[in-house]
Amino acid sequence: MKSLNKKVSKAVSALAVAIALVGCDSGGGGSNAALALAGLGSSYQATVVMGGKLRIAAASTVFPSVGYVTNKPAFVKLTGSTLTSGGTDFTVGSSTASDAADFNITFKTNSATGKLHGEVFAISDAYYTSTVVPVGAKCSAGSACDSETVYTELVGSFDMNYAVDTSDPTNTAQLTFSNLTGDLSPSTVAGVSSTLYVDLANVITTVAGVYSNPNATVGEALCDSIGTPTIKQGTISGTQIWGKYTLLRGTVVVNNNATITIPKGAVIYGERGSSLFFNGANLVTQGTAAEPVCFTSAQARGSRFPGDWGGIVFIGNGNGTRTSGTTEGTTPLTYPGSNPSNLTLRYTIVEFAGNEVAPGDELNSLSQYQVNSATYRFVQAHRGLDDSFEWWGGGLSPSTFDGAYLIGSGAMDDDFDMDEGFSGTLKYLISVKYPAACGGSVSTDPHGFEMDGVHASSGFAGCAPGANSTHDCSNPTVSNYTAVGFNFANSFGERHREGLQGSFSQGILWNFSRNIVCDSTSGFPAVNSSISNVHSDNSKTDCMNSAACGATATGTAPTCAASLLDLSALPVTDLGSVQDGNFCGHGTKPDFTTSASVASGATGGAPVGGTTDSIVGSVTEKWWSGWAVWRAH
Repeated sequence: MKSLNKKVSKAVSALAVAIALVGCDSGGGGSNAALALAGLGSSYQATVVMGGKLRIAAASTVFPSVGYVTNKPAFVKLTGSTLTSGGTDFTVGSSTASDAADFNITFKTNSATGKLHGEVFAISDAYYTSTVVPVGAKCSAGSACDSETVYTELVGSFDMNYAVDTSDPTNTAQLTFSNLTGDLSPSTVAGVSSTLYVDLANVITTVAGVYSNPNATVGEALCDSIGTPTIKQGTISGTQIWGKYTLLRGTVVVNNNATITIPKGAVIYGERGSSLFFNGANLVTQGTAAEPVCFTSAQARGSRFPGDWGGIVFIGNGNGTRTSGTTEGTTPLTYPGSNPSNLTLRYTIVEFAGNEVAPGDELNSLSQYQVNSATYRFVQAHRGLDDSFEWWGGGLSPSTFDGAYLIGSGAMDDDFDMDEGFSGTLKYLISVKYPAACGGSVSTDPHGFEMDGVHASSGFAGCAPGANSTHDCSNPTVSNYTAVGFNFANSFGERHREGLQGSFSQGILWNFSRNIVCDSTSGFPAVNSSISNVHSDNSKTDCMNSAACGATATGTAPTCAASLLDLSALPVTDLGSVQDGNFCGHGTKPDFTTSASVASGATGGAPVGGTTDSIVGSVTEKWWSGWAVWRAH
């Protein structure tokens, strides 16, 4: 967070402020939560997502060669007095399969129980034989068949009773069907016609104001746990080992080269207005995949939002382009410090951080000021109000700042922000944006990666590699990364500017407003990033100014032009419910395995098979699975 075009205020939504509760309680459904919600005057609203197969066994003149029955595309429509929105979906027929494709119907209701009526419509044979859909053609998603107006034949109906169960939101028994023309099992009788079958595969329900997180990961269960904490406040000048539960109150400063060790499975809650500074001090977290360490909000679970508390700030005495600067925060400190900060983080989650201390001045989830010595392994910054990770200098080449298997998820601004001479090594990175419907307010330029060689007021605008061993421009080495945006306005997969000299390889960028932008800023050295094997969204502009990107290592071509525009579909296996504005990660979890949609022969992205890390040893391909958190509040 550096430029003046950042938003003036990243205020948390009014709803979040209204229901946020000071301190820890047992979570959604408690008396305090009910009291807070009662003041809003909100009515009951449940969201139901149902999935399965809708089968219509009906004779067709178009696909006569498909076994004992043939199928057409269908359109299902739910109606009822308790239905407030949603309740429709298309299925897709096939010329090579004996049933219609999956359906996925979302509806909202103002009652916990009720009955909805369903009607199922098919496309007429006459429509198939028209020039719109030639005989034998497959009706695929996005085709002329995805229009309600062409479904003119009522081929079936049913009644559906629902009873929302917040204690078991994935229980399929919440939905029961009656008055079908057939039963719930597919018929094996040849020649059956005009028979409707519903095969229900899954259900997920949520209720506004009630905390629900089905399929919780190990990390989510840990971060949502409640314990009796030890309070930490003021200044800490001696080495400590913290216990299972800790509460941060106000600005907590660790200094004097002290070391704080946090054992596996520990939870640290941040009160409103709190933050944790390591000023020439050290942090060791001992999390594991089975028992990570979690820094989270002290607000009630389900009422946690970006900016609830301040986050973690590290101040070292390493390299940087600024000889004297001031950190962000309610009690800002100067940097560089007089002592180094040495950081060893393992399986560590920092969530709901980044409180705004002044208009346009927000802390980040993890802020590193001129920190040279660090090893991060499996660290996630989740749902921060500003950046997920930001570096001001540090990691002097050859790098002693070594970060791998890092996740920036749901941040309101950038996920990986490198500035003022940062030269560390970062690899195996995931950046994923959440929709605005999940809470919080995004910045004016929420990038995946934002990187500057030098800062305007640093006094080293003429920095260049090797010109000064203490004040080189930023020269990070970044590899194997996946960044998935939400197409927010002015959001870039990567922004290179102000003399950046870094190396970027094996990357995947998807669904930002622009893929890679290299700014030629007056008064600064030219950007000279090396960008190779970075695959990106072919529907977006690759470079705003490719000439400003400098040359490749051989000096033969602008490097932005070398990044590939070859992705036409989501480049990961599944985003789960992360970008579903109804569920916001409370439900199915993402799988960031690079998908087959990535161009043939392309490599890269965050997972690259099973890897062997020099520090933690063998790592599975789905290294984020199980321990990371994805629910939005």
